[in-house]
Amino acid sequence: MRFVLYTTIFGVLFATACRSNDNGSQANHNSAAANTSTPRAVASPVHSKIDACTLLTTDDLKGVQGEAYKDAQRSDRVDGDFIVAQCYYAMPTMANSVVLNVTTAKDESGARTPKAFWEQTFGGNEEKEREAKSDREKDKQKDKQKDKDKARSQPAERGEEGEEKEAAPPEPVKGLGDEAFWVASPVGGAIYVLKNDVFFRISVGGPGDQKTKLNKSKLLAQKVLTKLG
Repeated sequence: MRFVLYTTIFGVLFATACRSNDNGSQANHNSAAANTSTPRAVASPVHSKIDACTLLTTDDLKGVQGEAYKDAQRSDRVDGDFIVAQCYYAMPTMANSVVLNVTTAKDESGARTPKAFWEQTFGGNEEKEREAKSDREKDKQKDKQKDKDKARSQPAERGEEGEEKEAAPPEPVKGLGDEAFWVASPVGGAIYVLKNDVFFRISVGGPGDQKTKLNKSKLLAQKVLTKLG
């Protein structure tokens, strides 16, 4: 469906960085340096003007996740017209770790701005939601008919089909930055916040349902916005 595009676009933007942190986080746990909460910079040919690891403090994370981070690993990279600064906050409980990405424009003439990318991705979201709702209703009717047709010959497949769910549409979040959206996923979700010509993404690990993770993400987003000014 059309809302899968949202998660696909941002997935491409951040997938590489997230994979690198999965490997880096394991190394952190096997080193003595993991016992300190001092942010560490990872060698990179690119340096964002914003250090993502300075945007959340030990107290910020302890207040939301219930424990202070053991290590904060910074990694910056170029992605198209943008520079993506990431900080992986590794918690003593690995599942509680938090990832913060901050996207800024490259210092090049003619480079697309983060705000333009944001508007292209989230712009006209209300209209898209209405269209998607209509599409989902049509699909639901078709699925019901398919279920009836297959119930007689392939009853075992009904459970599998019921488990397939399209990506949820971005949910507007009021009171954060210039504009904000929550994008849910089967494993949690992430909040995206636009402030001037910068946007950031926060993904919170740990237990809890979508509402719990949204509320935690909003609290951390407020902390980030305070420091971005």
